[in-house]
Amino acid sequence: MKATIEVNKTANQVHDVAKQLGSNVTLTKVTPSEVRTIMRKAGTKIASVHFEKRSDKSLRKMCYRLGVTNPKTVDSTNNQITVYDVNKVVRNRDGEIEYDENGKQQRGAWRTVPLENVTRVCVDGVTYQITR
Repeated sequence: MKATIEVNKTANQVHDVAKQLGSNVTLTKVTPSEVRTIMRKAGTKIASVHFEKRSDKSLRKMCYRLGVTNPKTVDSTNNQITVYDVNKVVRNRDGEIEYDENGKQQRGAWRTVPLENVTRVCVDGVTYQITR
């Protein structure tokens, strides 16, 4: 099903309509603050984001989660958002994978996502393709 949403709708209004339709949404001319709003829709649930790294422009795919205590407050000044990467394997200083007392691999690390380089966000059952 294809639907057209008015241009003057906010990111929250677009998300509400897209969630009701359960569809894919293509967004153009999106500002970093609108991308932040869409990513925050995940709340404490796990969502995914695709973006180009600032360093070498390679594509990075990440499953993230919000609602975990955030150690940084530099997001608003640098057009980025700090998220908890749920799949990052934790290693010790020697490079060996760390395990908990039950033998389970430790995972998770803080990462920053440059909002101006986000190309796709999957949150709350809706996939957003972002083109610039």
